[in-house]
Amino acid sequence: MARPSGSDKRRRPHMFSIRFSRDEDALAKVLSDRTGLTLAALIRRALFGTNPPRAARRPTINHQAVARLLAQLGKIGSNLNQLARQANTGRYPTESLEEALRDLAELRLACLQALGREPESGPSSTDDSDL
Repeated sequence: MARPSGSDKRRRPHMFSIRFSRDEDALAKVLSDRTGLTLAALIRRALFGTNPPRAARRPTINHQAVARLLAQLGKIGSNLNQLARQANTGRYPTESLEEALRDLAELRLACLQALGREPESGPSSTDDSDL
């Protein structure tokens, strides 16, 4: 006989199926995204008034998007830094690169604030000391 996957001590072995209308489905997804809880955790909370398990929290869609944007800003900053180094050789106008680096630093700060994080202290990748 095949052994069941997972643990014998599963806490929730019973599963239910539920059908939603299109409007209900859309609303459920919005609520799930807004709260950062899975749909199952939302339903349990509504039915039983229980708090969700600690592991049930996940970043909202907005936080995920801001985190991806922040990662892309880091890549752009690295490319701008390389261009700034070349500007020292006279290949690119320094003024436009300084402005781009300042704009990038402002965007990075806005993303960090949207995520509720503080910028790291110390030299950053958008430091214009190479200009």
